[in-house]
Amino acid sequence: MACYGVDRDTNYVSIITDYAEGGNLSNAAPRLDWEDKKRIVVEVARGLAYLHSQDIIHRDIKGGNILLTKHNEAKLCDFGISKVIASATCASSFVPKGTPRFMAPELMRARPAYSTMSDVFALGVVMQELVYEGETPPDYMAIMNRCLNEDPKTRPSVEEIVGAFHVVHRVHDMDTVGDRTEREQGALAQEEFNLGYKLYFGEGVDVNHAEGVEMLLKSAGKGHTLAQTVLGHVYQLGVGVLRDYTKSVEWFQMAADKGSALAQTRLGIMYLTGKMEVPQDYGRALVQLQAAANQGDIEGCTALGQMYFEGMGVEQNYEEAMRWLQVAAEGGSANAQAIIGAMYNLGLGVEQDYTESKRLWLIAASQGVLEAYIALAQMYHFGQGVPQDEREAAKWWLKAAEEGNMEAQYNVGLCYNYGTAFPKNPFKGRMWLRKASEQGQEDARSLLEVLNQILS
Repeated sequence: MACYGVDRDTNYVSIITDYAEGGNLSNAAPRLDWEDKKRIVVEVARGLAYLHSQDIIHRDIKGGNILLTKHNEAKLCDFGISKVIASATCASSFVPKGTPRFMAPELMRARPAYSTMSDVFALGVVMQELVYEGETPPDYMAIMNRCLNEDPKTRPSVEEIVGAFHVVHRVHDMDTVGDRTEREQGALAQEEFNLGYKLYFGEGVDVNHAEGVEMLLKSAGKGHTLAQTVLGHVYQLGVGVLRDYTKSVEWFQMAADKGSALAQTRLGIMYLTGKMEVPQDYGRALVQLQAAANQGDIEGCTALGQMYFEGMGVEQNYEEAMRWLQVAAEGGSANAQAIIGAMYNLGLGVEQDYTESKRLWLIAASQGVLEAYIALAQMYHFGQGVPQDEREAAKWWLKAAEEGNMEAQYNVGLCYNYGTAFPKNPFKGRMWLRKASEQGQEDARSLLEVLNQILS
């Protein structure tokens, strides 16, 4: 059971976890078929295997502490009396704790000896609870009886339980329905993706991030490329799950390896920028972005063009930069248009053309590209290909400042402080200078110190 945080008020402390619509296993048992029961036992055993690998024993395994999702997937909960032990295979002595009916015989002695086998016995009792009137599969009974052995040394490990049930499932599958074909698996994965996407993004249904992620994980586990790509975004954003950049990279990589241009672009940009806890690696960025650009991905073409424009991990090549940026611009990329505008403004790889650079920057600015705001402000400030116009420059500086650019904030602060382009307003001037200073703009910090001395 995933834990997302803790909330505390005056009287209570609340733990925020996944919501288990299916209730607990004890209450749900009558409505479950044998395939569900076996699968749930395997899921609990896998959960215990992880705990035991971390040298933790649960000490209170019972139906009431096994919660089910809407799709009857098992989640272990209530770790209130779990205990870390020196080794997952050695016994440790503690004061007896847990629910008596689920406690192994060795825990009823004067010196109770807790071990991983205590959890196995409790799981055996849980399996016993799932046996109702009617025929019980003999393989199930055999595994259950081994778990309930009085001698802990003769009980199976949780890994053995998982392995035994895997064999049971494989035999039953071969005897009854046969292996699912690749086409059937693909169809099921698509159905799970469609449902997961709708639930996660609220398309035609109420938003349910937890259930959406659950279905996307099922689909991605079956190899659905788009589900893997979406999960890369989900773990990157941390909406509905804990943000996990490592998992984000893993999912993007899986999809990228299968040719997803979208995943290749996202992965390439992560390596290009070196953000989100991913080490900057121009070589890997180039491989992914080249693959995405070759498929015509607009964002991939833009990023690849930028690499050649700035010489990031490759030899600076304006012709190659223009090649990819033109593809992206024709596809509607405002960022690509802004970079091409800079190339025309500076005459890099093309004949210098201020009119064309202004046209491209205005298009990019209309779509909210910060770099276009700054470029237009500088164009009017210096009078490059246009009449010098401080009011027009200030208009673009203000747009960039509102987007958080510290240089623009400094310039807007100057305009207000000295009454150039804007009506003089020292209060607004200091406000913008302070914003720039807080981001590390040294000129803004120095000017604020002078202004504060004057005021004092």
